[in-house]
Amino acid sequence: MSKTQKYRAEILIVGGGAAGITLALLLARVGVNAHLIEPFPPKPLEDTAISSRTVALMQSSLNILDAAGQSDFCKEHGTIMEVMRVIDDSIAGQEPVVSEFDAFDIGHPFFSMNIPNDLLRAKLYEDAQAHKNITIHNAKLEDYVVHDAHVQARLENGDEIIAPLIVGADGRGSLVRKIAGIKSKKTQYGQSAITCIINHSRGHENSSTEFHREGGPFALVPLKGNQSSVVWIEKTEKADEILKLPKDAFEATLQKQTNDILGGITLETNPQSWPLCAIKAKELTAKRVALIAEAAHVMSPITAQGLNLSLRDVAALAETLVDHLRVGGDIGSGAVLREYER
Repeated sequence: MSKTQKYRAEILIVGGGAAGITLALLLARVGVNAHLIEPFPPKPLEDTAISSRTVALMQSSLNILDAAGQSDFCKEHGTIMEVMRVIDDSIAGQEPVVSEFDAFDIGHPFFSMNIPNDLLRAKLYEDAQAHKNITIHNAKLEDYVVHDAHVQARLENGDEIIAPLIVGADGRGSLVRKIAGIKSKKTQYGQSAITCIINHSRGHENSSTEFHREGGPFALVPLKGNQSSVVWIEKTEKADEILKLPKDAFEATLQKQTNDILGGITLETNPQSWPLCAIKAKELTAKRVALIAEAAHVMSPITAQGLNLSLRDVAALAETLVDHLRVGGDIGSGAVLREYER
């Protein structure tokens, strides 16, 4: 029987999604001893297959990932979006209204860069594993107790970690948020998002297209080569029916949704779906606790708000903590957390 361990950390981050790992890397790269709790690590990057979900990262998010050492990776695996096309054909019997926006018109080379979620997380996790200032615990958080000067966390394997601050990056069902007693508000939309990656016979020319329809938006976002990611919002009952279709019938239905703007299409990945909701924590902090990403707020995947807002949290918290660490401050103090919350 293995002995349990006790650790001391400068910061404890719960949740090894893209946001939590990015925070660990940003802090580790300036010398902070960061501990990261992630019970479900990704497969090694070389063994990671692309799934149905991608993320369109804005320039500000790319800058944050660049600071975390991911610039070359993003350029290699990401696809830029130079033109955004919006087509409103939500009213039957009326001609669609088409609007196009070119990044060049506002002085930018592109609006965003679309990257497969699983590849990005696997690369971030691989870098975190290799960093001397990051310790990863592949066990679930069981509980934590907040003391005057530190937090004492207990993992389900019996290990304990003491740190001046615990950061909840553990998703929409955040245990960190629950233990802290931070309440949240949840709004259900009665819609579900269907996602998949498609092959198409016509080039996308680095353009995204978003159709506005009665059931919700339908977006095509460019990927490498003649591939695009699909985010298809429908009322949940209809989305469930669509997902039950055989592959050929699903492809035919999807083909119709695209208005043939990308030519003939085939599925590259199996479709997935999940119900849409919005969740907002009523506070971002508690005593020696900070929330980031989906532990703090959950948004719709349309308009690429999710991870982009999460990385904004990461940057704000990292900057606040580093500023106070440089002068020997207590990063878990109320003053520091109020500054982050602002």
